[in-house]
Amino acid sequence: MKTDIFHLQIIPIADILVHEEFDESRAYPLVERLKKEKQLVNPILVASLTDGKFLQLDGMNRFSAFKILGLKSIVCQIIDYNDQEEVELSSWSHLFKASKDEFLAFLSQKCGFIVKQGNIDQVGHRYIKEEGMGRLITLCCSDGGVYLVSTNGNLLEKIDKLNQLVSYYKEKIVRDVLPPHPNAADIDVLFREHPQNNMMIVFPTFTRHQIVEIVKKNKLFPAGVTRHIIRRRCLNVHAPLSLFDKKKSIGEQNKELESMLLKRSFRLYEEPTIYFE
Repeated sequence: MKTDIFHLQIIPIADILVHEEFDESRAYPLVERLKKEKQLVNPILVASLTDGKFLQLDGMNRFSAFKILGLKSIVCQIIDYNDQEEVELSSWSHLFKASKDEFLAFLSQKCGFIVKQGNIDQVGHRYIKEEGMGRLITLCCSDGGVYLVSTNGNLLEKIDKLNQLVSYYKEKIVRDVLPPHPNAADIDVLFREHPQNNMMIVFPTFTRHQIVEIVKKNKLFPAGVTRHIIRRRCLNVHAPLSLFDKKKSIGEQNKELESMLLKRSFRLYEEPTIYFE
């Protein structure tokens, strides 16, 4: 169903290229929830590629849960990836608990990173240097320490390094968001909101071109690093799992989806919204 406001469509899972690893700690509980509720509440977000494929932008765990359940299609909100007013790129921060000394040793000795002490003014929004030596991530500690973590190589090699880094704590990731230009108080707030954690990784923001390039090179970002902020995001669609019956063609599934949506009213909120889950 395509309107002037949104575009919702059921797409074969085989036609969707993912750009990130899936988070087992989130995907498997979602499988159980889907079995119980028998509906997909929110569509995943995808962008059209030039070869008839689609790029997954958000909803990796929903996508993975559908694959685990053996479903062959999923309802998607299709986004114009080139429309900078419709989609804004940002990044998540990862909070976790670890020994500071052991983690710093892991970064320098196991990963081969160059780790230098920094300051709070260097924590803010930034992009990655695609070639040569450059900062990969920023590490903030609850004791006020800031460390700049750099590495050499090209973009693909740096994504491999990111995956190696996240593997250290991937079973205990807490995601949150820092403002574009954080100060010490902003960082302190996150640590107070997540008191069980003492370390925070602040990732760079990747461009559209970089994300597409990584996917076309058959690489994946770590789970929960890239963040896509959509201006008109469709929520609470509540598509029943029976809609994705493998015996129905994609055309039949989309006709049923459109019929279902035409019976529903919707509201467009242009202002930022606080949504209680």
